[in-house]
Amino acid sequence: MPPALIPLALVALGVPPAPRAALGRPRSLGAAWVLAAAAVALAQAAGEISGSRLGVLGDAQLLLAAIAALVAAFAVSVAEPRHRG
Repeated sequence: MPPALIPLALVALGVPPAPRAALGRPRSLGAAWVLAAAAVALAQAAGEISGSRLGVLGDAQLLLAAIAALVAAFAVSVAEPRHRG
């Protein structure tokens, strides 16, 4: 695994559980992780293409990756059905 992918993988794995711990959502943590991993990969590619240097650690676009992972976790929590009980 290239060294730039390690912090990106940690962001994709670490960000979705934070809203779950704070708010109890998303309940579907597996789906949040998959969507966060895709969003982090997309953010990395977008950062590389645009030449962004804001929030960069080595070759990893950490700021864009963290924002993308938070948006992914939020999207999964919004898409989940609400249980009324």
